[in-house]
Amino acid sequence: MNLPPLEQLLTQGGDARIALDNEGYNKYGCGIVPDSIALAYGSATASTISAMARSAACAVYQKLESAHDHVSLYALVENEFELARQELKQLCGLTGDKADAGLAETDIVFAASGTDLHLIAAQLLAQSGKQDAPMLVIMVEPGETGSSVPAALSGQHFSQRTALGVTVGAGDKMVGASPTELVSIAIRDVQGRARNAGEVDAEIKALVDTAVAQQKQVMLVLADVSKTGMLAPSINLALGVQQRYPKQFRVLVDACQFRLSNASVHGYLRQGFMLAVTGSKFVSGPSFSGALFIPQGIASELRQVPLPQALQAYCSRAEWPRLWRGAAHLHKHANTGLLLRWVAALAELRAFRQVSDTAISDFILQFGNAVQAYFANQRKLTLLPITVPDRSALKTITSWDHLPTIFSFLLNDVSNQRVLGCDQTMQIYKQLQKEKHVQLGQPVTCGVRQQVPVSALRLCLSARLIVAATAYPGRSAEKMIEEALQVLDSVAELASTLS
Repeated sequence: MNLPPLEQLLTQGGDARIALDNEGYNKYGCGIVPDSIALAYGSATASTISAMARSAACAVYQKLESAHDHVSLYALVENEFELARQELKQLCGLTGDKADAGLAETDIVFAASGTDLHLIAAQLLAQSGKQDAPMLVIMVEPGETGSSVPAALSGQHFSQRTALGVTVGAGDKMVGASPTELVSIAIRDVQGRARNAGEVDAEIKALVDTAVAQQKQVMLVLADVSKTGMLAPSINLALGVQQRYPKQFRVLVDACQFRLSNASVHGYLRQGFMLAVTGSKFVSGPSFSGALFIPQGIASELRQVPLPQALQAYCSRAEWPRLWRGAAHLHKHANTGLLLRWVAALAELRAFRQVSDTAISDFILQFGNAVQAYFANQRKLTLLPITVPDRSALKTITSWDHLPTIFSFLLNDVSNQRVLGCDQTMQIYKQLQKEKHVQLGQPVTCGVRQQVPVSALRLCLSARLIVAATAYPGRSAEKMIEEALQVLDSVAELASTLS
């Protein structure tokens, strides 16, 4: 059968955000053609596909071209998803001679985006809980996770089109969705400063205690890390509540940035936490590729339970493990776009895993020191305080992921007396993309300064950048740091034109 061109497939199998504009860019300013001259420091939002990743996707695309009808195409796609699942597990150290036997039983479900993963996790747990009261879902503020996440967690459509191409009404309740009740907790104060972690934990604990007393199931979404690099609520809080309410409390770790070492992935799964990751943020694969890691305990409990009807418009049977019998009623739809994007992302992750943890840590530290020194002497840009993720409760070895890879900053006007507002920051963000060929992390709302809502841009490291920086020790790293500082100079230059 004749497949659409590879470039077309890479923009299919996601919601409306994946569509390209007339200039060939999606909502996040990224295209599906490799761009060797772009200054790509926006991995907290999205990345343009690399030549290496496109080559990997092309190889699988050529396999799919051998299909002679939709039935054989689905069979090929299903097999390739299984290969991708096994490679992702292997690259995360879940399989192999040294792997923990329990971790090897982790299941992985593929989905179009992090938002889809939140929907799947919430519906899985809400379906399995008591039906006489809605499950309480607790998340940190949407500005630090994703604007569409609250709708997904509430069982509402979050776009005009689902990943399988079904036209829906954004904000409408999904047919067959299990009921949930959503509460979001602020982790920054009104001025955009990080709230006291103890206060955040206490607020969440009180919510859980009340919900459990009302015989409700509870799902906590723990962000590691958020859009600006925060970890919240604390892992200690999640473990303590889980120990107190083992039958009524579950945790989904929103690690959609995927700025995690294998040791941290293992630590979360050993605690029985579900883990949502994407291949399109830190890993720097093309936009829209998510994966939900389901630990052995939850998987064995839920594999036989029929999935909620609401997921039929979002999931294909091939995206779920073959042993997951509860997914048997899903349509056998070949989401080739999702598959090819994950193949591309795995190529990036494969290259990253070949770099030693020591080399990764050394470069991240060198980069971070240079960036922080720059901000200390730059009046036009103000670096937000950096929070170090505390994962000590997982009792794993310290790795590169304790170092910051997202640097969030505010922009000052020409007088250096006022922080630019959200609209002006967005204006500069778009100018950087179109005029300077620079990609930064999309502006994130960060409180109010002088009665004006403000937002932060983000300078981000990615797996792809780290691989490039460590290819030739010393020379590559210095060149990349110089390039990053030039990007910040461009931002400061544009900010100085606004008042």
